[in-house]
Amino acid sequence: MEKPLVSVITCAHNEEKYVGKCLASVRRALKGINGEIVFVADRCNDNTAEIAKRFNVEKLIIKTWKRWKNSYAESLQTGFLNSSGKYISIVDADIILPENFFKEMLPLIRGNIASVSARVETYPSTLLNRIIYAWEKTHEITPFLREPRGAARVIKRDALCKINGFKDSRAPDTYIDLELRRKGYRSLYYDKVKVWHIREVTLRKVVNGQLFSGFARYQLKVSFMRTLAHSIFRLRPLVACGWLIEWLRGELDESCSCCR
Repeated sequence: MEKPLVSVITCAHNEEKYVGKCLASVRRALKGINGEIVFVADRCNDNTAEIAKRFNVEKLIIKTWKRWKNSYAESLQTGFLNSSGKYISIVDADIILPENFFKEMLPLIRGNIASVSARVETYPSTLLNRIIYAWEKTHEITPFLREPRGAARVIKRDALCKINGFKDSRAPDTYIDLELRRKGYRSLYYDKVKVWHIREVTLRKVVNGQLFSGFARYQLKVSFMRTLAHSIFRLRPLVACGWLIEWLRGELDESCSCCR
């Protein structure tokens, strides 16, 4: 049997509200392309896996275990190890792809470009979503611009194999970009392809998301000054707080170990 050109890895934990719309968009984007969907249902106790079955995903993995500290990263690695495409695409379960997603993105992977990330925008479905959608426009006027995100991207399989896939990290997409760079590859942000992030945002998710981003930046050894600049220019003050919290945890752990 001919190997697929693209393996789309979608990982989900209790995403029954969004996953049907996501998979429908993936099927439309794969029309005319030899592709497979590798769906990882991570310890779900809702109808997520049943919905995935309705879309006839080629590989459905019912993940009942959690051996890594960061389960999402573990799910990505599980999907990767069960995939066979020349290109690996990560599509989060709350993302809707445009029909031209793969036709536009795949030709960009050439030379030393090993990963291409699409433009992700929050779908303005609720008041808070509309506020986030408006805030995202400020990315274009900050010194940092937009950064590649893992929510909707395509990666060259050979390059991913050279870094042994995904690591147990809070931010597996950022880890991939850093490791690819160390191997001489580039990760490209392509703003001409836009995908919608359809999750309904809550204030709690905003707070947790910023803190989590700060934790991840500390773990990935991003400096505090760069994190602080990100917090100021992106208007995300809790990212710097998250970095400091994680630093203090490390200092406390080190002090405790010295006292033993």
